[in-house]
Amino acid sequence: MTNNYIPPFTISRGHLIPPKIWQIMLPQPGGPPDGPLNAEKLVNTPTWLAQNPGYGYILVGQAEADDFINAHFAGDGRITGAWRALKNPGVKSDLLRYLILFIEGGIYSDIDTEALRPVDSWVPEQYRDKAKVVIGIEWDQLDGGPWADIPHRLQFCQWTIATAPGHPLFLKMAYHTISRLERLAAEHGTSLEDLELSSVEVMMSSGPASWTDVVLEQLMEMDPNIKDVTDFSGMKPTGPRLTGDILILTIDGFGFGQSHSNSTHDGSIPEAALIKHNFWGSWRGGR
Repeated sequence: MTNNYIPPFTISRGHLIPPKIWQIMLPQPGGPPDGPLNAEKLVNTPTWLAQNPGYGYILVGQAEADDFINAHFAGDGRITGAWRALKNPGVKSDLLRYLILFIEGGIYSDIDTEALRPVDSWVPEQYRDKAKVVIGIEWDQLDGGPWADIPHRLQFCQWTIATAPGHPLFLKMAYHTISRLERLAAEHGTSLEDLELSSVEVMMSSGPASWTDVVLEQLMEMDPNIKDVTDFSGMKPTGPRLTGDILILTIDGFGFGQSHSNSTHDGSIPEAALIKHNFWGSWRGGR
């Protein structure tokens, strides 16, 4: 009798993204550092499991996060020092997702997201042997006016990201985040340990505004014809675009249901929509 068994989570899926789904729940300030997590915040998790049978699912809490940093970055004092000093759970979650994706690859998605399509369908067939990173758009100004607190005419989202392991984009982003935070600490005349951040400062240091800067830099390195984020504006009619090994989705990919950016928001779920983001905003100290 032939044994065709293959260990779970190692089966080739026909694309370059490992079959691992990551989510992060770090304790809020003043909360217990360990113990059971709040199950009410995981109401969307079953959608990820149901859409992706055969994928591994890893929920990372504080203890797992500390173990991961110590296991992979013990020799990097800049990363371990920042990790231990930082108190803001939103910033720590941002930094951690970049480091996990650099080491492990897979899919990271915030706990307030719902999976709408299997990850195996995210990358168009013609790009499946080329795309190592999948990135969505959260804001596209198009011909409209600016949006409060968003410095770019187009901004990439980081509530959901997929990647093969080892992509340099993520280590660049980790160090970029730390540099921005160190600069903010100096401007505030304080240390990373005592640094208190506004929501705008979070977005500009570890969040989507900062992420957009680093993604654009990486895209420009891969294609000198890329000059600005607006080169990816208005892509909805033409579909996802591969630049180097980075696949940029249209606005509906990770950002459908919004009332701007030509995002579909008529109550239907367009074919291009891969996830739904529910905007709990827990990093702001909300839900």
